[in-house]
Amino acid sequence: MVTWEISNAVVTIYFNVKLPLDKIANLIPYAQYDPETFPGLIIPLKEGGSKEENVKALVFNSGTINISGIKRLEDIEYVAEKLRELFKQIDIELPKNYKIKVQNIVVNGKFDYDNIDIVRLADEIPDSQYNPEAFPAVTVVFDVSENYRVKFNVFKNGKFVCPGLKGEFNSFDEIKQHVDYVLNSFQEKVIKKYAKK
Repeated sequence: MVTWEISNAVVTIYFNVKLPLDKIANLIPYAQYDPETFPGLIIPLKEGGSKEENVKALVFNSGTINISGIKRLEDIEYVAEKLRELFKQIDIELPKNYKIKVQNIVVNGKFDYDNIDIVRLADEIPDSQYNPEAFPAVTVVFDVSENYRVKFNVFKNGKFVCPGLKGEFNSFDEIKQHVDYVLNSFQEKVIKKYAKK
């Protein structure tokens, strides 16, 4: 089974309630809001410790909140609950049920193989790119479905970086299952063929 961790994620949470951005900006002193420049309100979430070190919430009056800087799947739920608590303190109720859309997840990890023939991989897989003088990994495009492609930067030692994972989900478990499915499918359909003994 492929091991992996998130290095960055951008997600959108749809609470589907109207949010009074002026009120929020006035009651949360560290919120940044300039409606003449940008229609969203920015809330840096640095208050609670290392989990939110670089996490920012971009809040729109439609109840849509974009969150960037997430490093773990569990942090998506944590940040959503932190926002619900923060807004409750200023008498704004966010619903318990919400929809999550993953705009982009970048993961890095390790395949089950320690020695990948990346030169042969680059030669045989269409649309792959490999220039060892510029970057020590081969970039391979993988079709998850007809309209969904992701790229993998595959290193000889079996490590990888995969940006561009996305989708709409109802739970955090669904996100994890999706990432596991994509990574393990790529390993089974591509990496396994180029693993050296």
